[in-house]
Amino acid sequence: MKILRIALLAFSSWVIWLLVSQFFFCPRYQLNDPIPFEGPVLYNPYESALPAQWVKCNFHAHSRAWEGVTNGHGTAYDIHRAYTALHYGVHCVSNYHHIDTTFSTSVNYLPAYEHGYNILKTHQLVLGSNEVQWLDYLFPQTTHNKQHVLSHLAGPDHVVILNHPALRNGYTAEDLAQLTHYDCMEVLNPSVTSTAQWDAALSAGKRVFIVGDDDIHDVVSQKRLGARCTFVNVRYNSAREVIGALKTGQSYGVIIGKNQRHDSIPQLKSLTVRNHTMVAVMTQRASHVTITGQNGKVLTVAGNTDRISHRIAPEDRYARATFRYANGTEILLNPVFFTPRNGYRAVPVYENFNETMFFRSIGTCILGVWLLLFVWLLTGQPPQHYGRRLSWR
Repeated sequence: MKILRIALLAFSSWVIWLLVSQFFFCPRYQLNDPIPFEGPVLYNPYESALPAQWVKCNFHAHSRAWEGVTNGHGTAYDIHRAYTALHYGVHCVSNYHHIDTTFSTSVNYLPAYEHGYNILKTHQLVLGSNEVQWLDYLFPQTTHNKQHVLSHLAGPDHVVILNHPALRNGYTAEDLAQLTHYDCMEVLNPSVTSTAQWDAALSAGKRVFIVGDDDIHDVVSQKRLGARCTFVNVRYNSAREVIGALKTGQSYGVIIGKNQRHDSIPQLKSLTVRNHTMVAVMTQRASHVTITGQNGKVLTVAGNTDRISHRIAPEDRYARATFRYANGTEILLNPVFFTPRNGYRAVPVYENFNETMFFRSIGTCILGVWLLLFVWLLTGQPPQHYGRRLSWR
């Protein structure tokens, strides 16, 4: 019984430490009220894109890793063969907290890993980093927890993507109105489509670009293979070019229809902005086309066409186009949005030192009380009596 009691106390101490660390020791941030896109200039992410430079990509795929503890089947070679057969120019192996280097000598190799081991799958995809970060919080996370993780992951030379934000409500609309230090959002995932979350971030003035991924866990059975993808506009296949395209929005997401041939997916021919009017043109005629703006409001609708135009008003804040095809294929373009004349600047997030120290003081008190209780439960004697016995000795 004594061994069982010690084991229970040790487990309880671990849980209490996790709770205090997450909800009291985590930095507190001065989270800003959302500021929608505004300014006299429209940013067009496709201004310099060339039709011949579109490359199909998948950034989110799992192989067997960690001796089979995590959910992944097949090898990196299996993933490589499967995506090469479907004419993907770039594809990654993104195991949990592990960077696979099987094809690190290839010109189109892009290091990747999926970050996060928390209960609600508040996960991130990190592209281009050669170092795994381990900081995370196990229990359902506050906005401060999420911001701390994102600030820890962020870097100028790699891309941070919010994975499947609508899954288990891992990122709420309230979170996305305030969080920063990430580049893209995995809006298109076979498990869940997160357009509402994307519009929440965009409506808060966050420059966030779309990613579509298979998030495949069993490449051997090929379930989910070729279901979602991202097209990037690059001069040549290299990690630096792909990262640059994702950070600047020279990309778009695709839901691939069941009868869609991979070598004939519709592509963006051009997106131009003249006198506040955007015109998007695809290589194939779509059955339904929409333009969406602030708060997910549908601004313009067209049918049976390969193009759509819309004059963007200041109150629209941003405008993004979606082309839907009869076979189930959908193309979601990145937004055109208003910025100041000197370009977009993300509103910085600062740590609130006073609030952080206040919460850490409370956390320290909780740990102190638990230490006294721990001694009582371990020895069977009240802490005061235990202290007197130590003094007598």
